[in-house]
Amino acid sequence: MSTEIENRNIIDVFTNYEEEEKIKVGEALAHILAAASIVIDLEGESDEVKNTLRKYVDLWISKVSPIDYSPGMAEVIGIRIKKKITDIFDELSEEELGETLDFIIDIKKKLDKKFIEINVIDLEVRVERILRALGIDISELKQFFTFSDIEKRANRLISLLTVAIGIASVWDEKWIVESQ
Repeated sequence: MSTEIENRNIIDVFTNYEEEEKIKVGEALAHILAAASIVIDLEGESDEVKNTLRKYVDLWISKVSPIDYSPGMAEVIGIRIKKKITDIFDELSEEELGETLDFIIDIKKKLDKKFIEINVIDLEVRVERILRALGIDISELKQFFTFSDIEKRANRLISLLTVAIGIASVWDEKWIVESQ
């Protein structure tokens, strides 16, 4: 009987430790992106690196889905991106990126639960910093988020960033040259 109690206590301690130490999706994505940027600099881009990036970007996107997509958003964002997602660390730290990506997941959960008490100004600043690191001027995207309704504005900002990250994770300069 005491062995059963000890085993249960060990399991409880282990479970509590796992929950406390659990890495967040945004933080994990930021780590993967930072590591991939180093690998790409040293060895070039490989299919293995591309597939790993897509896997983690897709996981993060699944955490903020569904998004409030507006027709034409991908095209407008796509032509403005100037950097791959792995090339933004000269302007944004890995820590800031991870915190922002997790912040966005938290905001999206609140919005989905109709919990409207969110800091839309903080959200806009964070989104703008990542977009700027990708080479996008947020003022060129105003057509997509000119809402006075805080919930609608926040959802659209999240959508803009989600689309930008998705595109920037597969973006290639060759596409831009070939399309001109």
